[in-house]
Amino acid sequence: MLVAVVVLAAANVPAAEEVPAQPAQASPEQREALLRAIDELQRRQQQTRAEKDSVGAELETLEKRIGELARRLRSIEKERKQLEQRQAALIEKKAAQQQRLDRVRQELATLVRGAYLAGREERLKLFLNQGDPALLNRILGYHDYLTRARSEKLKQLRQGVEELARLSAELQQQRRKLEELAVEYGEERQRLETRERERKQVLAQLEQQLRDEGERLRRMREDEQRLARIVEEAQAALQNLQLPEQHAFGERKGKLIWPLSGRLAVTFGTEKIGNLRWDGVIIRAPEGREVKAVHSGRVAYADWLRGYGLLTIIDHGDGYMTLYGHNQSLFKETGDWVGEGEVIGVAGRSGGLRRPGIYFGIRHKGKAVDPVRWCRRKRGRKVG
Repeated sequence: MLVAVVVLAAANVPAAEEVPAQPAQASPEQREALLRAIDELQRRQQQTRAEKDSVGAELETLEKRIGELARRLRSIEKERKQLEQRQAALIEKKAAQQQRLDRVRQELATLVRGAYLAGREERLKLFLNQGDPALLNRILGYHDYLTRARSEKLKQLRQGVEELARLSAELQQQRRKLEELAVEYGEERQRLETRERERKQVLAQLEQQLRDEGERLRRMREDEQRLARIVEEAQAALQNLQLPEQHAFGERKGKLIWPLSGRLAVTFGTEKIGNLRWDGVIIRAPEGREVKAVHSGRVAYADWLRGYGLLTIIDHGDGYMTLYGHNQSLFKETGDWVGEGEVIGVAGRSGGLRRPGIYFGIRHKGKAVDPVRWCRRKRGRKVG
């Protein structure tokens, strides 16, 4: 029975767990076979981690590009709205100018009819008053002034309408260009998001593979421990992986605004994995919802960080810092000053978050504190 167990452990270790080891003496060759199998599994696990890191790097690049596109799309949308407002103002101004032109035309028509009816009388007065040069000059000068004034006014109005038409055409052309750009960026963003989904699927597969191999490694350790009772010379081949704890402000305690409105999906201090606990909160919110600084300060970090995606860290002084992770896009750069309530990004799923939202954390001298105790009272799990 022992031979079957040892041979099976060397050839296919997970299957060996199905057959309990019996107390007996194992040969050095059998121990070496098991240790070689453990070493091979460790090597494969390290290779899988390397593949996972490579995919994570590609995912980082994609998420940064998506963030840049989202920021550019937001800028395009803002400019498009401004152009629409300018165009609406021009349309209103053009209509008012057209009404003025219509009134002038009516006035000119009235003047033409009046001049026609009074023409003969004026000419008779001119003929009868040829002996009065001063009167003659005044009448002629008056007619000349009216003619030039009407012509100049009509010319100005026509030029104004032509200028408005030119501006409207120019704005329409710019708007078409912006719409074309928005379509182009939207299509590229869709392509990038498609690739991101593909990469996340690969990442999920690799993570599952790591979990599976981690479980197999645990079983092999148990096998080794059982064999160690039999073979005093056997050494523990593996050690448990100890993950470092996450490390995750004073008069505003309980008065800080929330970075965005949403629902608390993960609360501070709850179990994360193993001995690890959450050093912040996860707030679920629609993708693209604005993320705001909870207090004024200076941006200490604004970049992609594994596990947090697109992350902004704001230094508020006196050892207080706030962290905003998993953004779709970041609007501030390292060194920027921000005010309370200022938009610093938008909610997303970067860094592997399955559902859109953000990670929000508060640190005091490097120690994580519960954001719920520092921000304004929440309504159930609703915040903001």
